[in-house]
Amino acid sequence: MYSYYLERMYAGCMSDNIASIIMEVNHMRKPSIFSKDYDRKIKKRKKVILALIIIPIIGLVIFLSTDFKGLINTRISSTFSNGSKDDKVQKKSGEVTKEQIDAQKAKAKQAATIAKAKADADKPSFIVSLSDGQKVTVEYDVSSAKRTIKGVLSTNGILYDISPSKKSIVIQSTKNQDILYVDVNKTSKDITKKTYISSNNQTYSKEEQLKSNPNYTWSITPKFIDEDNIAYVSELPWMNEKKVQYIWKLNLKDNVNMQVKPASGIEITFGKVNSKGLEANIDGNLVYVTALGGVTK
Repeated sequence: MYSYYLERMYAGCMSDNIASIIMEVNHMRKPSIFSKDYDRKIKKRKKVILALIIIPIIGLVIFLSTDFKGLINTRISSTFSNGSKDDKVQKKSGEVTKEQIDAQKAKAKQAATIAKAKADADKPSFIVSLSDGQKVTVEYDVSSAKRTIKGVLSTNGILYDISPSKKSIVIQSTKNQDILYVDVNKTSKDITKKTYISSNNQTYSKEEQLKSNPNYTWSITPKFIDEDNIAYVSELPWMNEKKVQYIWKLNLKDNVNMQVKPASGIEITFGKVNSKGLEANIDGNLVYVTALGGVTK
């Protein structure tokens, strides 16, 4: 009987309240007052009732304690799980942000490249190539109705001169002494005298001469006399080592080179062009080179 009530009390802890169990205990058969073991049975009955009350309470406390710990563990587990998820979300968010930054950088770089290409396309200049492979950027002016040449972007390894009308330019490579003619329409041609034929019909090559004597002056400091004629300094017609310089003239229309006579010296430099012709300083003496290939004072 007592085990029955113990089972009901335990069940009561899980479903009903303690009061319902006590009511059932009160319906238990009470010992007769005339029984010789009345006092002992009453005490035993009280102990049973007390046990029936205490045991469910202890069980309830254990149950609640166990469930509370489980709830805490579940909450902690959930917190760690959510924290892990939050970390993943934050990490993912960080990755997206980095991707966005990289994308923005790439977009900005692309925009800068496009802008530079557009600026270069709009920039009034063009590039020409010398015979030694060097690239030269020629600048021109489009502010007026007529396009005119302003000069070159860099003078590293080159010398140049602009025609009086500013419609053309001559560029000389100081490396191999080749001369390039360029007009404002971006047309260019090599006007270098490549060979020289002596009076006894012996041919001398510029390339071979400079190879055997790198200090030889074949064609340097080209200068416009007018729109159709260019003067330059050379040690031709001699191949000796006396280092005497002469003035030569090239006609751009017929591509004919001729020596300007009499004009020779140890050092020759060109100046400005005026009505008399091209200024030439020969060892301190000022003369003028004409378009016809003569020298005047």
